[in-house]
Amino acid sequence: MEGELTRYEELGIALYLEGKPSDARAIAKACQIADGGGYMRDYTEDGQGHIARVDFDFVEDEQ
Repeated sequence: MEGELTRYEELGIALYLEGKPSDARAIAKACQIADGGGYMRDYTEDGQGHIARVDFDFVEDEQ
């Protein structure tokens, strides 16, 4: 996952974790240690349909 996100960074795609600017390493680590849920990706496109931003938001497991 970190490799994929690093590539996004190289392409100038903004990465966000819980609404705050982040980086590939921090997001990969958060996803690995997530307890009681996981992270959902949300992709935002630019005007030409290219990925411009990827948000990672924690979603709790249903109990």
